[in-house]
Amino acid sequence: MHRCRHRRFRLGAQCIALAVAAFVPASLEANELSSERLLQATTSQEAKKEAVRAIPLGRVGQTHRRDVQRVLADSSLYRRLPMGVVACDPDMFTFLMRHPEMLVEIWRELGISRVDMQRVDANNFRLNDNVGTTAQLSIVEEQCEPGAQNRIIMYAEGAYEGKPFKRAVRAQCVLLLRSGSFEETDGKKYVAARLDTFVRIDRNSIKLFAKAMHPWVGKTADANFMDTLSFISNLSQASTTNLASVEKLVLKLPRISPQLQQEMLSIARRSGRTLDRRATIPRVARAEKK
Repeated sequence: MHRCRHRRFRLGAQCIALAVAAFVPASLEANELSSERLLQATTSQEAKKEAVRAIPLGRVGQTHRRDVQRVLADSSLYRRLPMGVVACDPDMFTFLMRHPEMLVEIWRELGISRVDMQRVDANNFRLNDNVGTTAQLSIVEEQCEPGAQNRIIMYAEGAYEGKPFKRAVRAQCVLLLRSGSFEETDGKKYVAARLDTFVRIDRNSIKLFAKAMHPWVGKTADANFMDTLSFISNLSQASTTNLASVEKLVLKLPRISPQLQQEMLSIARRSGRTLDRRATIPRVARAEKK
């Protein structure tokens, strides 16, 4: 995806600690992992093994189970992108993760990206970035619960045609998206999300090139992921501050069905009303300790 530029949302130490706590495996002692380490991107074997264990292959349909197994067992590249924490309505975050075509169409309408993503059926999509990459993307397993307590597993296979390669480079990819949320004392909600990526490249000669380029490509992927989360956060907050503009934008998306448009707007309106009600609740100042 093309990188979209948005202001990064910064959080205090309390928010970071809460976000980290949502992702620390119960088997790990608190002193074994630092907040900074968990928030950073990594390609470590430790993170890779944890991500593999987090993928319930038994819940992946027979259509893609062997494909997912092959990528996990023979990945050319692995990367855990940095954890992102943004102010966002959890219901809106989950909706956009389950309907990525809505997000892509908003980007196209705003002129942020030329990526084309079309839903083929309930769980399958066609993707074209219009600069050489085409792919088929499938949601192969998902578990989405209230509060954006989500696990979404995607499998993609596609090809890149363009410089510097003379022939198409084909690859398969498994993506593991996990998220959670928490609410601050002032009623503001935050979503924490991280993405594990496994890539299997077909041609051995390209694998060496890909590994050499991984640090540069990885940083680009990190930035794109964080920018995407920031965009979702901005969209969520606009539902409160400028709902009319959000409604106008969503209703202008010609390739999004009216039903999906109304689902999105229903979440936006509900989110706005919730925040408005909290803003009117009087708060009693706590007496200072003497």
